[in-house]
Amino acid sequence: MIEFDEDRTVWEQVYELLRSRIEGGQYKERGPIPSTPRLVQELGVAQNTIRKAINRLKADGLIRAINGKGTYVAPREAWFRNKGE
Repeated sequence: MIEFDEDRTVWEQVYELLRSRIEGGQYKERGPIPSTPRLVQELGVAQNTIRKAINRLKADGLIRAINGKGTYVAPREAWFRNKGE
């Protein structure tokens, strides 16, 4: 379960948690991230909350969805291109 902070929306907190897991190596480069149902169960939040956080991670270039296969951590080179570095 996630510990909620009243100063930020729940989806932002989920986004930050997942981003820290990616950047910290808990979710490996080019490896899968847990499915939405699994994250819902683990974090105790609504499915739409997970989806919003996932969409933001995609927009940031940190993850990529492959139809029929799942969602994977993007190569690190893509992270820097999307950060403008």
